[in-house]
Amino acid sequence: MVDAPLDCTTVTECTVDADESVDKICRRMAELRRELVFDMQDVSRSTKAMTSPSFYMRKFPWATLAVVAGLGYLLIPKKKQFVQPDMKALAELVRKNQVKINTSKASEESMMKTLAVMGLSWVSKAGTNYLVQQMTTRAARAKSPGAAPSSPVDEPTSVKR
Repeated sequence: MVDAPLDCTTVTECTVDADESVDKICRRMAELRRELVFDMQDVSRSTKAMTSPSFYMRKFPWATLAVVAGLGYLLIPKKKQFVQPDMKALAELVRKNQVKINTSKASEESMMKTLAVMGLSWVSKAGTNYLVQQMTTRAARAKSPGAAPSSPVDEPTSVKR
């Protein structure tokens, strides 16, 4: 029997004659498996290369520079403009009712509210710490079979004199 190559252009078009030997089919399958391993290694290598930023920097340096410049422009905040009007401009804005001046005692009220919130948060924190401390000491007492001695002098000794 003559070893003629299989009629395959793609894997789905591969045809096998009925009179081909089993050994020939096994050799062809082994060859395809070896090729598959190398193909997978090539795909893995090219995927790693294409996911690396240095690939794009080497291949497309100007496009990379443009993308980085655009991102830098978008990420860096713009300078705020501070307008310091003079007294004449402020008086004109007040006359036109474009600026309203609030002369209430909001600053005193807000300071009192801030102090009250600070005091309440301190009290709640101290209370929580106290409760946690009490719970841990009670849990420790419940676990120990007897009362723990308060000092080494209270411990019983087995030394006879």
